[in-house]
Order: sequence, then C-alpha cells, then structure tokens
Amino acid sequence: MFRIEGAGHTDRQNRLLAGYLATIGGYVNSAGFILVGSFTSHVTGNVGRFANDVASRQWGAAAAAAVMITAFFVGSFVASMMVESRVFRRLGYAYGVALLAQASLLMAFTVISNLTETEHPRLKDMESLLLCAGMGMQNSLVTRLSGAVVRTTHLTGVVTDIGIEMARWFRWWRGNLSSALHVRLALGANPPAKPVVAKMALLVSIAGGFSIGAVLGATCSAWFPKISMMPPCAAVVVAGLYAFASGRASAKDETPGGETDIHA
Repeated sequence: MFRIEGAGHTDRQNRLLAGYLATIGGYVNSAGFILVGSFTSHVTGNVGRFANDVASRQWGAAAAAAVMITAFFVGSFVASMMVESRVFRRLGYAYGVALLAQASLLMAFTVISNLTETEHPRLKDMESLLLCAGMGMQNSLVTRLSGAVVRTTHLTGVVTDIGIEMARWFRWWRGNLSSALHVRLALGANPPAKPVVAKMALLVSIAGGFSIGAVLGATCSAWFPKISMMPPCAAVVVAGLYAFASGRASAKDETPGGETDIHA
C-alpha cells in the first residue's frame, strides 16, 4: 500500500487506508476538543475563530488561531517534503518516517499536557499546535498516497460527496422503477447510469471511520484524559512500521540497475 501512489491502489486498499486513518483523525479531533478546547484535524473552524477574534479585538486569541492554522500548514508541508525527498531512497521508508514523525507529535502532546497543570486558554492553544501539525501531516500523506482520492481529517467534502452519490443512486433506482412500471416518473430523456459502488463504499468508510474514532476519542478523553492520545499514537506507529515493511519489500524487488521507487 505504501509502495505506490495514486491510481496504482485498488479500491480495497483505498477503503482500508481511508477507514484506518479516518478513525485516527476522528479520534484526535474529538479528543483534542475535550482536552484543549479546539478542533485540530481541520482548518475551517480555526479560520472562523480567527475572524471572530479579530472582529472582537481579542488579539491574543486571534494570534493563537493564526498559529494553529500555520501549524497545520507546516505539518502538511513537512510531510510532503519528506515524501518528495530522495534522502529515504524508497517510498515506503519516506512514508514510514513521516508517520513516525506524526506519532512523535501525538506523544509530545501527551507528555507536555501532563507536565502543565494550568488551564490557561493560551497555553492550551500552544499544546494544540502539536495536534494541528500532526493532522496536517496525516492529511498531506494520505492525499498524496491516494492521489487526492481520500481525505481523512475532515468530513465536509465527504458528506457532500455522499449526498451527490445518493442523488445518483436515487435517479438510477427511479429509472429502474419507471421501466418496470412503464410509467415516466421524471423529466429528461437521458436514462441515469448506474452509480459506482466502490466510490460510495469509500465515502462510507471515511465517514464511518471518522465517526467511530470521534466517539472513541471523546470517551477515552473523558475517562482517561492523561493517556487518551496513546491509542491513536500507537495506531500511527503501526502504520509507520507497515510502511517500513513495504519499503523493505520493494528493496527486495529492486532491479540490478539500482532504480529506486521514490517516485513510483
């Protein structure tokens, strides 16, 4: 799964990737909100918060929101640079290092949040930078890996796409019913094409995984706040180790000429 990017993945691989990482994204987003009072897996909310803080002249809060947006960007930039670089020689190794870097951010958040006793909102904002950077890294990695097919840290586009696909399914079902009853049920001469099952399955995997992760994150943060970020950290480490294994497998398949697969 980590040896190639884009169209080389099967529908099943994309669903597995989407479900697994979307669960992590939902968990971190929900747990982060409970622990630090901010949603950290996407930028939209922080942009709105920044605008509101500027309008109300709360400059410190506005600066914190701007820094969180920047942290998400930096995480995305760094992760993409890791994958683009030839330092790691093989694509699997590059993804493995990037995923372990994301896991280290989640671990650093756990350590720092346990060492700080104060509940000052600006300090919490600073802690949330680590989560924002981690989610920026994940979003960048999965976007590159899937060829912009999968997004796992937010649901706005996913829910929109589900609505679009449901409309296509409804039109297809209505067309079949019209043919069976020999009654015209809609205007238009073009018969609807059958929707792609794999696309709907992918979208449902993302939405379902994110929702399940959100519930788990909220529950674990309420019961075990001091160690609640350890499960997603461990899950990212597992993904990173799998990526390293993929890189090692590609090394065995390397041609005698020494070509690497960093741009596979």
